[in-house]
Amino acid sequence: MPDPFSTARDADLITCRFKRPFKGEVKLEIPESPIYTTTRVSVPDYELLMGQAGPSAFSPLAIFFRGLFDEIVSCGAYSIYPNRIREPQAISNLELLTDDGANLASIIRQMRSTTFRRQKEQLTNAVSQVLPIVEQINIEQAGGFYVPVFQVREVNDGHAHNLNMSQLSDGTLRMLGMLTAFYQPRAPERITLEEPEQMIHPGLLPVLIESGRDYLDLKPGRQILYTTHSPVFLDMFDTSSIIGATFDEGISHFSPMSPRQKKVVESKLFSAGALLVAEGIAG
Repeated sequence: MPDPFSTARDADLITCRFKRPFKGEVKLEIPESPIYTTTRVSVPDYELLMGQAGPSAFSPLAIFFRGLFDEIVSCGAYSIYPNRIREPQAISNLELLTDDGANLASIIRQMRSTTFRRQKEQLTNAVSQVLPIVEQINIEQAGGFYVPVFQVREVNDGHAHNLNMSQLSDGTLRMLGMLTAFYQPRAPERITLEEPEQMIHPGLLPVLIESGRDYLDLKPGRQILYTTHSPVFLDMFDTSSIIGATFDEGISHFSPMSPRQKKVVESKLFSAGALLVAEGIAG
């Protein structure tokens, strides 16, 4: 990866580069360092470089890239699978939602505490915009498993009853998982949602965006990253928030929209989604 990363060390900024020019070997370039100018680290093809920058590692990576490592591991990256939510879930003591939503029931159960009552109310209100008959989200226990249950009230006759996860669509379950990521009691400082538009009716995507704003408003400094191929979803964001991604010869490139594309969108000649379809987002 030829792009430089800056990492904080003793309150100073040090610019570091790393490349993988040879098989199984990563080349570090740290010109500002009096200790290392250029050094190589052996990294097997099946491992990531940052795996050697963790708190227990003893290498140049641990010295210069620990800040980047901490940033990566503190980010919650979610790709929610409906089947992992639909099935009964083993009781979990994890404080954070897992990347596939496999402990969602345990996370919602944490919201019983008065400390997190606001998050539970916000989650319920957001889900009710997806499924208006929902009044409460409860967690029932069966043996060593938790099962989410929706308490609903029919519009026509006012009849109250429960819906279990097997009675809900994939889209509703996926939306529940993504909303829970935002409202979980001990949410990480950064959240990434992978292709949130999948299985979701386009008209419900604004619900997800509004819930994301609740997450951002709860604590300063938070950040959300969405990855998407959806022109509809892209059009819901300002051009300054859009970053194009390309993959070329093993290297990922990220850049804001070009000034030309921004001008086209801001002049209302094309939408960002239309540009995505016609030519892609260019830096």
